[in-house]
Amino acid sequence: MKTILIPVDFSDHSVSTYKFAIKIAGHEAKTRLYFQHSFNDQIVIPDPSINSGFDNETYLNMQLVEEFRNQAEKQMKVLKDEVIDFLKQNHLSNFKVETLVTGGDPSWEITNLCDEVNPEFIVMGTQGNGKSEIFEGSMAKRIMNKAIIPVIAVPIGDHNYSELNIMYASNNHEKDYSKIQLLTKVFENIPTRIHVAHFHFEGSHDKNLQLIEDLKGSFDFNDKLNISFAMVDTEDKSDALETFTKDNNINSIAFIAHKSNFFHSLFKETITKHDFFKLGLPMIALHE
Repeated sequence: MKTILIPVDFSDHSVSTYKFAIKIAGHEAKTRLYFQHSFNDQIVIPDPSINSGFDNETYLNMQLVEEFRNQAEKQMKVLKDEVIDFLKQNHLSNFKVETLVTGGDPSWEITNLCDEVNPEFIVMGTQGNGKSEIFEGSMAKRIMNKAIIPVIAVPIGDHNYSELNIMYASNNHEKDYSKIQLLTKVFENIPTRIHVAHFHFEGSHDKNLQLIEDLKGSFDFNDKLNISFAMVDTEDKSDALETFTKDNNINSIAFIAHKSNFFHSLFKETITKHDFFKLGLPMIALHE
């Protein structure tokens, strides 16, 4: 049985996240949807009205933490019931729903949970409570750096595509071949087309073109792989991204998440994560 780990914060965005996870899992393969939430259990609130010392402060903090746990567990039950209702309404019987509420740092809890439940990939939101983009903070960067499985980030909205058109942003990395193969496996249960694109700004055009041709030659298209390859010569990064995504009906973007400033390694200093966020598309971070 395939397992998808879905960290949630109980914002409205959680709906977009679990619906996307269900979509990419397909309607036939047995799949476990594992919802996880981490609440803050490290609270210290000094109260000048309490003069009995450390024990009273500790007791107060324990009460607050327990209240946070209770609230989180109630919210998780509501979410679980909602997901089960959604599955029933859509006649999807191939899914099993499990949940976990833990205290602690989300990045540690999520990566530790990966060792326990062995998910194929993580699906999470790019925006949650507080209207702050999850990838903009250090929390998401830690998750992406620690996770050794694909992390799929879903922006809020309805992503009910009839086919996934994924742009795989190639930087002629030595692991491009294996990562593209991984993408075909992750999305094997739904119609998917992968558009491998290398954006060329400087350096040897012929060398980069040959590398793309060599990558293309590594695949056996007798396997009916739905993959295309392109090198885009451009001096305007925004125009190049917008034009490529529009012309190819791109609705998701995949890239190798390098541990140290991964977007720097991806496109040198020309294209940054902010350029991808502007597109408002789901993003698939593949471990280096």
